[in-house]
This record gives sequence, C-alpha cells and structure tokens, in this order.
Amino acid sequence: MGRVDDVVVIKLGGSVITNKDVPSSLRAEVVDSLSNILGMSSPKKVVIHGGGSFGHYYAKKAGLSTRCRPIEDVDGVFLTRNAMFELNRHIIGSLYRHGLRPYVISPLFEGRNDNLAAFFSTLLSSGFTPVLFGDVIPCKGGFRVISGDDLSYLVCSILKPSRMIFCIDVDGVYPSSKMDGAIIPEFDCEMLGNFVGSNKKFDVTGGIRRKLEIACKISSLGTDVFFVNGFKPDIVLKALNGLHDVGTCIRGKR
Repeated sequence: MGRVDDVVVIKLGGSVITNKDVPSSLRAEVVDSLSNILGMSSPKKVVIHGGGSFGHYYAKKAGLSTRCRPIEDVDGVFLTRNAMFELNRHIIGSLYRHGLRPYVISPLFEGRNDNLAAFFSTLLSSGFTPVLFGDVIPCKGGFRVISGDDLSYLVCSILKPSRMIFCIDVDGVYPSSKMDGAIIPEFDCEMLGNFVGSNKKFDVTGGIRRKLEIACKISSLGTDVFFVNGFKPDIVLKALNGLHDVGTCIRGKR
C-alpha cells in the first residue's frame, strides 16, 4: 500500500489523558477536549492511546516491561489489561460522543502478514476511526508490554501516513531533561545519541527518549512526525490540519 496522504495517526500520551502520579486517574476534561478536536478536524484518523496511570501503574507492580520475560504474577497481567480496557472505554466513549465512530483493534495483529493495509483501509473508508492501545501480550517464553509508541510505528509502517502526531504533556522536545529554555522546533535524528530524556514515575515503556527513537523510525518511512502539547487543543488542531509551525517536528525522509 502506498502513502495515505489523507490519514493522520495520532497518539494520545498517557501523561496527557491521565494524571500519571495518581493511579487510575483520568483527565476526563482533557480527553473530551481532544475528542472534540478530533471530531472537528477533516483528515481521516487512526487514534492510539497510552496507558498512563492506568496500565503503567499495574504493569510496574507486576514487573512487566517491553522485554519478553517469564511472569509468575498472573494477577498482575490481568490487572494491567483490565486497567487498559477501562481506560479505553473512557476514550472510545468520548470519541463517540464527539461524532467519531471508534473501532477498537487488538494489538495482537502485530506480526501478522495478512492484508492489514486493506483491513485499515476498509475501516477508514467505511467511516470508522481505528483505535489501538498498549497491552500485555504473550511472547516466546513469557509476556511483554506492547506500548502505544510501538503500535504507532507498526501502524505507520502499514499505512505510511503523511503525518504522525504525538500528544505529550509539554510544548515539544527540549534540549535537556530539565525542560528549560526553548523547545527544539525541528529535531534531527542525528542528535539522538546525545539526547538525555526523563522518565515519569510509573513509565515502563521508555519515556521521551524511546518516543524519539520510534519517531525517527517513523520519519524514515517518509512520514512527518510532530510532538505537540496535548493540553493545547488549538495546537493539536493545527498539527492535524498539516501546519508545521507547531511543537517539535521530525521531517519525513522522502
């Protein structure tokens, strides 16, 4: 499948849609604000959301990570997944109330070789908004977390959209973990080796540095990647509509 210029993939960061310092704490007003923006913007969309203080809290307690490992805490796997399903219900309910028709897709599609491009294309052309979220999945020898960031790359590798937007809790990517000074308006992936990120309290999926690594992989597909403040709906709307003077941009390599 070639590039899908009228599709945007957007990742709603867990630190935006939840309070990551308080377990299972939804920012309902923020979710509704983002859903409203998504409902009023014209491009077709694929929505991916993080786990925030829902999934990450239980995943950390259970010792889960993005690496495959044996697990003895079966309850922890259940609680992590249950928390993610609960968060997802809030997200898709809000999207529906704001005019979108969400279609939740299991991350277990990872690694399948049947025609996923046609699958997504059918959903999008039928008026659905595909929605994905991080989960705990079986792997050889145990279980692992597949993060919303990982899913962002997988979806972009299938659809090759014109834009990928990461909604984060700050205005863009800062040059240091202190997050002082001006943001980097255009991030060069060659800077990645010297970049030092910060990790949140419950984050088990790698923080901002991991997001940048994935964003650079996505840009190698020819997709422009944006990091924008998810608390600023007007900025998110500009990014959705293709304006480049917002947040931090990683230009797609075409």
